[in-house]
Amino acid sequence: MLKYLQLKQLFDVKKMQDEVTQLEGQLWKLHYNTKYYEGNWSILPLRSIGGSVDNIIAVHSTASENANVYQNTPLLNQCAYIKSVLDFFECEKTSARLMKLHSGAVIKEHRDQEMSYEEGEARIHVPVFTNPGVEFFVDDERIIMQEGECWYLNLSLKHRVNNFGDTDRVHLVIDCKVNDWMRNLFADPLLLQKHVAEEKKQPISKEEKEKIIQQLRLMNTETSIEMANKMEKEL
Repeated sequence: MLKYLQLKQLFDVKKMQDEVTQLEGQLWKLHYNTKYYEGNWSILPLRSIGGSVDNIIAVHSTASENANVYQNTPLLNQCAYIKSVLDFFECEKTSARLMKLHSGAVIKEHRDQEMSYEEGEARIHVPVFTNPGVEFFVDDERIIMQEGECWYLNLSLKHRVNNFGDTDRVHLVIDCKVNDWMRNLFADPLLLQKHVAEEKKQPISKEEKEKIIQQLRLMNTETSIEMANKMEKEL
């Protein structure tokens, strides 16, 4: 099982930063899992369910009966270069978001349900703004990612992030459905990668699922209620 993998692609940092800066006037929305972080962790949705800029939910595609309703938001249509970054991935994309971890903020240790290459959905991180004080740990190993790099991280493993720097960290985060194109891409033996033993993967606990359900219900949208009901039936 892959723990992480760094792809060869390097994206144009200045173009991405310029487009993100142009979006700064938009309303960044705080991540809905408020128990998972301290400080500010906020999101701008570039692809969302229904294409709404107000919908920041991103779950494994199998968690929703309406798994194929992810669409580009108007924000992505303002970002020609970032859209080309998404287009590089020749596979179905579900959620795509700009995720800002503000200076001094901490994301507590948690795991994302079924979010791994082996389970059919790979989460890609492309740092747009970062600093040396950002500490991203996957399964207790610090992964140092530089601006413009492209990383797959197995986030069904436990992970946590600290931003001890003086500036905000912004990542472009893309959820991709695994297909033959991605399998061929990941098969390159020259890529920086690390595997972990299968037994190290742990399912999300009932308590963690209940917290997610509670947050989905607090959002009180048709989509969040549907997802909460589905997750509740699976408890």
